[in-house]
Amino acid sequence: MGKPIEKYIEFTNGITLKGTLTIPEGVNKPPVVVMIHGSGNVDRDENAKRLQINVFKYLTQFFVSKGFATLRYDKRGVGESGGSFLEAGFWDLVEDAAAAVNFVRTQEGINTEQIILLGHSEGAIIAPAVHKKVKAQGLILLAGISECLKDTLENYQMKIFKEEVEVLKGFQGKLLRFFKVGKKAVDKQKKLFEKILASDQTVLRDGAVKINAKWFREHFQYNVSEDLKEMTCPLIAITGDRDIQVNPEQAKEIAELTKGPSEYHIIPKMNHLLRKQEQPMSLLKLKKIYKESAKKPLDEEMLNIIEKWVVKHYHEI
Repeated sequence: MGKPIEKYIEFTNGITLKGTLTIPEGVNKPPVVVMIHGSGNVDRDENAKRLQINVFKYLTQFFVSKGFATLRYDKRGVGESGGSFLEAGFWDLVEDAAAAVNFVRTQEGINTEQIILLGHSEGAIIAPAVHKKVKAQGLILLAGISECLKDTLENYQMKIFKEEVEVLKGFQGKLLRFFKVGKKAVDKQKKLFEKILASDQTVLRDGAVKINAKWFREHFQYNVSEDLKEMTCPLIAITGDRDIQVNPEQAKEIAELTKGPSEYHIIPKMNHLLRKQEQPMSLLKLKKIYKESAKKPLDEEMLNIIEKWVVKHYHEI
């Protein structure tokens, strides 16, 4: 297989979104994977200014090497795409991804009857809603959830944080417990969510910080399980057991909710960035862990599982 063909493309959804369509050379009408980002102001490679994780860059290299085309794009208000990141709601992001699928269907040289949605993190919540609108032929959900985002934030992430503070050893642990940091963090988050839900503003301020309030409200009103229940196309859900942002056990629930052929995998020592993590899970050390993780390649076991799944459901590699 020769050097892949990269086309710099743009499509519209009220705003202009720009991205890259990558096509493997020498493959006749390859299936195409449309990639849907995780949360935050990230570009087509899933890079933010302060954290370059390159998940979609590396996944593109992987898929192209297996004979698949990919489409990835800058999120609205990021990179070369138009619009405002802060003003974008959940349903704006769903419509953007649906527009990407509709754009792919106009392209020559790829198999428009074999479009796979790949969602990472928030993208794994968005992908089932996109599928409901445009009917893809498969879903790959990486580090996803089977419930409302609000439940994950309150019942999983904050629970882990409180537990970590309670068992933290040494002076730091004593200090955090003395100042009741765990309880204060929970109370602060609860008040912020109440403020967001009581507001009708697109963007609101929490002190000096601007909050994308519309995005939160729309997420909190959406439960991905309802759209998963209607799915009949092939689906694979993969999460790592060192994922501190989503509950790994929900990979099983995602697969079991669907009506079509589905499978799930919980990968040992893989974190939310889809890399191996030897350290225990820690929200207090998360920034350092992610910075180190971003330098590593994507988890090999995950890639092997995805390869077997695409061979099974799409074409011989």
